[in-house]
Amino acid sequence: MNRVLVVEDEDVIRKQLSLLLERNNYQVTGASTVEEALAKNPEAFDLILADIRLPGAAGTDIIQHSEQVPVIVMTSYASVRSAVDSMKLGAVDYISKPFDHDELLMVIERSLRENRMSAQNAAMRRDLARVYPHDDISTENDTMQTTIDGLSALHENDRFVLLYGERGTGKELLARMCHERSSRSTGPLVFADLPIYPSAELETVLFGNKNGGAMHAEPLHSGLLQSANGGTLVLHGTELLSAELQLRFVELALAHSKQPSLNNRIIAMTSKRAESSAGEAGFTSEFVGLFSQCFPVLPLRERREDIHRLAERYLRQFVNRYRKRRINLSEEARNALAAYQWPGNITELKSVIERAVLLVETEEIKPVHLGIGVIDGKAYHAQLDLSLDAYFRYFVLSFQDQLTETELASKLGISRKALWERRQKMALPRSGV
Repeated sequence: MNRVLVVEDEDVIRKQLSLLLERNNYQVTGASTVEEALAKNPEAFDLILADIRLPGAAGTDIIQHSEQVPVIVMTSYASVRSAVDSMKLGAVDYISKPFDHDELLMVIERSLRENRMSAQNAAMRRDLARVYPHDDISTENDTMQTTIDGLSALHENDRFVLLYGERGTGKELLARMCHERSSRSTGPLVFADLPIYPSAELETVLFGNKNGGAMHAEPLHSGLLQSANGGTLVLHGTELLSAELQLRFVELALAHSKQPSLNNRIIAMTSKRAESSAGEAGFTSEFVGLFSQCFPVLPLRERREDIHRLAERYLRQFVNRYRKRRINLSEEARNALAAYQWPGNITELKSVIERAVLLVETEEIKPVHLGIGVIDGKAYHAQLDLSLDAYFRYFVLSFQDQLTETELASKLGISRKALWERRQKMALPRSGV
């Protein structure tokens, strides 16, 4: 049963409200002043219904003492002006006296429902932040720092931005950062993977059509650009657009950007270098010219100073997600991470750390748990999709002639007894034994 605090100085009105709400399954507590209401702990209620004009202090004063509780104000004078002022102070709604009972109940139920949804969404965001925290966008690399600074300092009129770099380098993360640090951060952030759309439909998907309303015409479709109005549209796979579609994109994008009703930014992401547009990237000069702001995103092998910091961050993230005990990266594992070339960039690093957290049975991750083909800074060939048993078999057979049993067990992150037991189970006796 929802608890409602009614703050009204006129006894007759307060009693009428209490009877009405109690008949509709609300638990009601009354107060005649803000001071009396504060003594009843307003944060303990689900909703507060307060008259604006009260002796001593205005009913809106209770808003600052009940941040998590929706406040509906009641007004009988200068209703529009006072209602607007109340909403500016944080009231969720208002109702004018004399009010219709059904209308009042509807306003109360709507406010409670919206507050519940807001609380649920906030709880969901907190839970997602705990399980899937935002990736770290800080860097110790000068080139990457220049890219981050440039994206953060974009002017509102910088409507077309191009991010280029290999797959897995974090372009999407940077696009999200660019949106969140802009004046459009409260607007929608829309991601679109262009290659999934048929070429014949791409123009309509991006820009919509104007045929709605005509007989037998194609239904009106607003397009992705309109969907991202007031925010940011992020486009994957722009290098796969044909030259014809690129030219059409430039034409329509420029036309849409001049419409006063549209206010958005387009961030295009590509794995091709912008400066190679006339050749291998396949971009037309008009398309590249549209994106006046171009930023490189370096592969991980060219920003090695960030490897250990990112690895530690992902380690903490996955230890929390999978509710593991404290796990550390051994010095050998850190050396292996530094020696690896990272063809899959940050995406691969994240997957490697997650795999290690799932596989390790001790409190320390060894190189073998990483599965990246590096032991003591030296590369060896291994398939990354091997099962745990197949990987164990591969590793033991590859290194048993070079390492003692104690060394083998140490690098596998298990005890010597566990190594012996698994050897017996998998019929892998040590050569010469």
